[in-house]
Amino acid sequence: MTSAYLPVLERLPGRSTGERSRRLPSLERTMTEKGQIQEDDLPGIGRRFTFTLPDDGQICVVIHHTGRRDLYFTEPDGDAQVLSVDDDLARRLGAVIAGSYFTPAAAQRVEAVIGGLLIDWVTVGEASPVAGRTIAEAEIRVRSRITVAAIVRGDQSIVAPEPEEEVRPGDQLVVVGRPEDLPGFLDQFIH
Repeated sequence: MTSAYLPVLERLPGRSTGERSRRLPSLERTMTEKGQIQEDDLPGIGRRFTFTLPDDGQICVVIHHTGRRDLYFTEPDGDAQVLSVDDDLARRLGAVIAGSYFTPAAAQRVEAVIGGLLIDWVTVGEASPVAGRTIAEAEIRVRSRITVAAIVRGDQSIVAPEPEEEVRPGDQLVVVGRPEDLPGFLDQFIH
């Protein structure tokens, strides 16, 4: 492997939020609810995805228009590290994290039970067509062949929600269906 393919790992010294913000203006510390993903457009740069960890650290992924990915890990005390990778390496790393190369034993048991069904979760945005509507009003199952198995709303989990349950912005929907039906569901109800 040539050095052009090796990721750049850089440790950024601990700084106060203001100092770090001046050094990395697009990465001001943004508190999101633990387990939630915050998406932001970075004009002229690309898109940023921020995850808050249980210990109040954060992982921030910046996807540049050029295909480069920067992965920032900020510890609760403010120390930060950055890993920069090209598009090809980012996709391979993502496949490893997603379990494409190795599936843990616990996940294999679940896959054996559900066969070819897809289980996924999606976050409902303010502009999502389903936001503010009940599951029944939206006719999610009828129109997309996808079933809403649960709704995660803040710290509350609603398992097997009733058809009268309203879907709200910020809700995470746990959905079950066939893999080929997911794109239609996303187009009709989420994007």
